[in-house]
Amino acid sequence: MSFAIRRMSPDDADGMHRVHTQAVTDVCAAFLKPAAVTAWLHGRTPEKYVQAADTGGEAFWIAALEDGSVIGFASWRKDELASLFVDPAWHGQGVGRALFDACEAEAAKSGHALRRLVAAVNAVTYYEALGFHAVRETYRVKNGHRIPQIEMTRDRR
Repeated sequence: MSFAIRRMSPDDADGMHRVHTQAVTDVCAAFLKPAAVTAWLHGRTPEKYVQAADTGGEAFWIAALEDGSVIGFASWRKDELASLFVDPAWHGQGVGRALFDACEAEAAKSGHALRRLVAAVNAVTYYEALGFHAVRETYRVKNGHRIPQIEMTRDRR
């Protein structure tokens, strides 16, 4: 089955929420305490993706099947890759790279280069393959729990 990359529409929000939840519970959870996974997902709703696009300055790209099913999404703002999540069933099939490339191309058209991101611990190796390197370990606090993350950068391309 093939997929296409396109800009997000508000109708994609439910699929994005499903992909995000699946990726966190199936992939990220192996690197986090169960309470951190629960805290990460607590309060997340489909509407928050639309809000991030409308008022948060994020430009979203969607990977979707012919029937419109969302299998991944990514977003960027200025020089930062803000998100990149792929349905675990589609890992290793080029979805993440296609989403990254779409964000990078659009950022370049806007005069930006994707040079920063904050990675979940499980994604560091993936981003290193795209030319990023770890700057420092940090964390964010969500619902009273510390969720580890890695700040990463790369030279301007």
